Amino acid sequence: MAQDNYPLYMPALKWKQGEHFAVKPLTASQKSRVQPVAEVPDRTYDWGKEKYTKSWDKHIDDIVTATVKNWGTTHVLAVDQVIDEKDALSSNPGTPWEYLFDNMWAAGVKAVPVLSTRASASEQAALIKVAKKNKHTRWLLRFRVEQDGEVPATAHVQTWFANKMAALGVKHGQVDAVLDLGHITGDPKVMAASTAQVLQTIAALGAWRQVVLLSGGFPINLAGVQKGNKQLSRADWDLYKRVAVRAELKEVSLGYGDFGVSHVDAFDGDPRKMVMSAALRYTHWKDWNVLKAKSVRHHGFDQYKDLCQILVLLPIYMHRTFSQGDANYDKVANDPKVGPGNATQWRRDATSHHIHVVLHQLASQPEF
Repeated sequence: MAQDNYPLYMPALKWKQGEHFAVKPLTASQKSRVQPVAEVPDRTYDWGKEKYTKSWDKHIDDIVTATVKNWGTTHVLAVDQVIDEKDALSSNPGTPWEYLFDNMWAAGVKAVPVLSTRASASEQAALIKVAKKNKHTRWLLRFRVEQDGEVPATAHVQTWFANKMAALGVKHGQVDAVLDLGHITGDPKVMAASTAQVLQTIAALGAWRQVVLLSGGFPINLAGVQKGNKQLSRADWDLYKRVAVRAELKEVSLGYGDFGVSHVDAFDGDPRKMVMSAALRYTHWKDWNVLKAKSVRHHGFDQYKDLCQILVLLPIYMHRTFSQGDANYDKVANDPKVGPGNATQWRRDATSHHIHVVLHQLASQPEF
């Protein structure tokens, strides 16, 4: 349960610089209401040389340093990752999974290992080993559906959670139970009843630390979004609102999880083939507003200043005091000395604003 009895917010964030910088300005009070799932990305790949730019050892060292600097060591952070059985350390013993959590905990990060349906037997064994070695009993179990937006069979979910709890050997009160539906492809109104039934079954298994519904609604990219100001429905928030008020869950304090202003899956293609447009992703109560200009390759990054100038004049703009992201939009729009920034800074500000919108909504404050 989050502070002040508000529902917990659990955003699954691509744990890159933009997301790091977005969470850094959060106050202690705000961080107590947010428990990110930091999705540690793969190592950077040099597509020209056809090789990774660093070892897993160095990559993990950098991730730990950035996490301490930007999230800190006071508040809980769940950690998921894309490490697989083929990945190995170059100069340290053990597995990358063990190295990751050994170093997170040694640095003081309150990192919670994530065990998901995508974990191999080797990953599960390594995570349990490193947790026992460090005497850590907090876990997050993440049931990820095989098909985006598909509500899984209740019996399957029940069996998976029960089996994983037996393997972990800890009490339910030390574990967050997360139902991850991936990208929402159906009508939230239609999905609500079956989703609530699955969550009710999960909740009935024990006194979990937290039960969370995680899903995403943002498209995989903006290629299909026309230039101008377009609205995209926040299907993930719509589904959560419908599910949270269901009678089956009246005794469950249901946490909310989303993927921020990103698609559920990280981009892993060749960036040289991307045609990136200047675009601003701005979360509102029911929709994302996407302000989109032309390709930055042919028309430059300064188009983003124009988008910020448009945003701050729109009724949807929540003013510079709402979040650090909104303050940055105001600076880019109105201060001639401030440049347009880059894609990392654009993601930073969009994510910062999004987090504040969700915290506002979960606290049931008026939507102005």
